[in-house]
Amino acid sequence: MDNRNLLFILILLFYFKDINHFLINLIIYLIIFFIGFLDGWTNPARNSLTPKIVQKEKLAKANSLISTTDQSLALLGWSLGGVAAIHFGDINILYFALSLYILSALSTLLISEKFRGASKSRPNWNSIKIGWSILFKNANLRLITIMGIIEGIAGGIWIGGITLVFVKEILKQNETWWGYINASYYLGSIIGGIFIVLISKWMQRNLVYSIILGSFGVSVFVLIYAFTKSPIVALTLVFIMGPFNQLRDVSQNTYFQSSIEESYLPKVYSTQSNIYYIVFSISVFLMGTISDFLGVKLVYILASILYFTSSFLAVSINVKRYKDTEIKNIKIKTEG
Repeated sequence: MDNRNLLFILILLFYFKDINHFLINLIIYLIIFFIGFLDGWTNPARNSLTPKIVQKEKLAKANSLISTTDQSLALLGWSLGGVAAIHFGDINILYFALSLYILSALSTLLISEKFRGASKSRPNWNSIKIGWSILFKNANLRLITIMGIIEGIAGGIWIGGITLVFVKEILKQNETWWGYINASYYLGSIIGGIFIVLISKWMQRNLVYSIILGSFGVSVFVLIYAFTKSPIVALTLVFIMGPFNQLRDVSQNTYFQSSIEESYLPKVYSTQSNIYYIVFSISVFLMGTISDFLGVKLVYILASILYFTSSFLAVSINVKRYKDTEIKNIKIKTEG
């Protein structure tokens, strides 16, 4: 069963209003849970597939284009989703989402057969352990993973609840500005993604420097953002953060793809996703608690320190390996 079937069941539930209310809610929550569970497969699979399709020297450009597309669709989704739901109704929006899932599934059939691969054996503990082994036995990959954990903790500042509190308590604006700030961030990410496409050749040769620059840039602008009281300045800062976030994220992703043998990428990305989802859950709780008891401004100051720590850790990576135009694969020996 995949997301298409689950979403179809969810739509059908709207036509059975006579069923026990508690049971309906329970089923809906379970369906949403499993949709999220299946969505968790998407990014690891896509990130693992990209190096198989794209030439190594064009990985940075490909990742930038993918990221820009994601941010563009996110901007459309956040800005038009609510309006569309009001105008067309809940059921019609779900039908539209189902159509998109079906179209997405059909699109995968266009991928060449040689890139799809096939599982030759059932997963076992050794197979699962490989992803963790690769991430934490290699010094540079371990450091990148730790950076991702730190940035994941800081990333909790961008959840809706924290942003809304900042808009109301610090900027003294209504909920409309919450939407403006979200839209400004995504717009900045889109512009940043386009810019990164233009400098992708340079970034491919300087991945570590790009990671440092992206993390440091975000730390600086988040710190300024924490102390601003002007809505216009806040919008501008969030817009500027977008390109730096893109630069860091695309560089880290390309670094992983260039440093790990293709056969191990699905395991590594799955492990990485598990870590980051857990970290983000902790971050939401932590940042929300700090905001409630110590004030929302301190949350952004703490996030700035975390981003700066991440950029400092990136300096420790051995940059001598990455002076050549093409990055050499890191040979990782694993059992299993």
